[in-house]
Amino acid sequence: MERTQINLVAKGIKKLAFLLIVAASFAACKKEKEVSKTIVGNWEGKWGNANQAPTNFLKFEFGSNGEMNRINEQGEVIASGTYSANGVQFECTYTHTAAHGGQTHKIGGLYTDFEGKIVGTWGYSPSNANGGTIELNKQ
Repeated sequence: MERTQINLVAKGIKKLAFLLIVAASFAACKKEKEVSKTIVGNWEGKWGNANQAPTNFLKFEFGSNGEMNRINEQGEVIASGTYSANGVQFECTYTHTAAHGGQTHKIGGLYTDFEGKIVGTWGYSPSNANGGTIELNKQ
């Protein structure tokens, strides 16, 4: 093969590799958006302190834009923040309104879309585990 032909083959291989990388990036983004769509909506469950079993009311509203609200039993927004769901990992950070103490909490846990469950721990920011446990079910 002549040098020019080798250069053309090399350029073709580089273009193909670039296209494969771009296609893989789009596929990865699509998967993440699909996971986010399944988490969007209202989730209700319980939280517990330290080693207590979760028995206290807990409700969240997850938006499609990664934003969230914590809702009390009267249906009022008492905290707001952001969340992410990456495969089975779930994380969120939210801050209570001044009228509800103004504290910032974090949650870290496992998310299963086929069961519609989030199970994990909550904590006082920056920790997501020094407060207790949570269990949430999609409504």
